[in-house]
Amino acid sequence: MADGESEALSLVQKFSFDAIILDLEFHESDGDGFAFLKKFNQLKLPNKPYIVVATNNRSPEVRESVRVGGADYVFCKKKSDYSPKLVMENIRTIYEYKTKKQSKVSVKTEKLSLEDEIKLRVKQIGFTDDLLGKQYAIEAVMIVVKSKNSEINLKTVVYPIIARKHNKTVNSINRAIETSINKAWSIEGDDTWKEFYSASYCGIKGAPTPKEFIFTLAREIKEVCKA
Repeated sequence: MADGESEALSLVQKFSFDAIILDLEFHESDGDGFAFLKKFNQLKLPNKPYIVVATNNRSPEVRESVRVGGADYVFCKKKSDYSPKLVMENIRTIYEYKTKKQSKVSVKTEKLSLEDEIKLRVKQIGFTDDLLGKQYAIEAVMIVVKSKNSEINLKTVVYPIIARKHNKTVNSINRAIETSINKAWSIEGDDTWKEFYSASYCGIKGAPTPKEFIFTLAREIKEVCKA
């Protein structure tokens, strides 16, 4: 806990903080929250911490001013549901979200084998291990990626290969893949699919068909493997 503006600025230059809880009024110390934000922004630190302001001031103008000044979230201490625990829960939620996003980016950019790249991609868009069609979809994408025929037929070429391997019918393979796509779509939602699956019809007509999904993902995987 910093005793005033000067000490706070000194600390943020010495240490890398994930979050800062800032009061606007330093009653018995130097400076105030507004001055801290202004000088903090001038430091231009490489990694900006998440800044939460907790204040007794109810003024909308004040809240807008501190947001413009660089605060990420503003809590009013006079609200009936306010508590230090609520502030910490807010910080924890944001920290977990940022950690998850950073993890996705680092894993996504790592050079993987063809099979691992496909497995990662279907996992990112919601294919859980309990979905029967997950493995079938992975194998279908692999076959399409490896095929020199860009017009390879799923029902007469790709699905029969998978069906023989798993002792299933072609129709059961197609149904399992379709069911898995629909469930993954409903679980993760449009935002996640847009992040890891770039088809233009996302969010327009709902979950893709098995053919759309397999060929689109195969095309994306080929591009990734070229890099």
